[in-house]
Amino acid sequence: MTEIDIRAEFLGISGINEAKKIYKNLARKLHPDVGGSDEEFKILNEVYNFILEHGIPDGDGSEFDLELEKVISKILHYENLVIEVVGSWIWLSGETKAIKEILKELKFKWASKKKMWYYGEMKGKNPKQKSMDDIKAKYGCQTVKSRVSKKVTGRVA
Repeated sequence: MTEIDIRAEFLGISGINEAKKIYKNLARKLHPDVGGSDEEFKILNEVYNFILEHGIPDGDGSEFDLELEKVISKILHYENLVIEVVGSWIWLSGETKAIKEILKELKFKWASKKKMWYYGEMKGKNPKQKSMDDIKAKYGCQTVKSRVSKKVTGRVA
């Protein structure tokens, strides 16, 4: 398969999980141990890693991940939250205690050292913990919603 053929396999996908399934199927065909070539497998890994790091391109060149958009739409209306998309993950901070069970139902996980919720697949435990600033610098960050706090002001008559 050429690079164009491999990229074509990923066209029209709607989320990271779908990309992962396509990757696994192609890896079974293109891995050198099962008759594929080193070059084909290298190209497959480059294409897949690009998708993981940069999101899923749609037809007009902009990037999106339909799965992340759906999850964000389910939490966007809650107040006093900060929602950030970092790479292919959603990170959530702010006043989350009241919606803890809802977040669990949506498959968010609690990152105890960062004191934040995250949504997305982690590839494994990293022995060297990274700060949120390091993670944001590596994968990029887009703040979807900032904390909204309303201050009560008193007026003297």
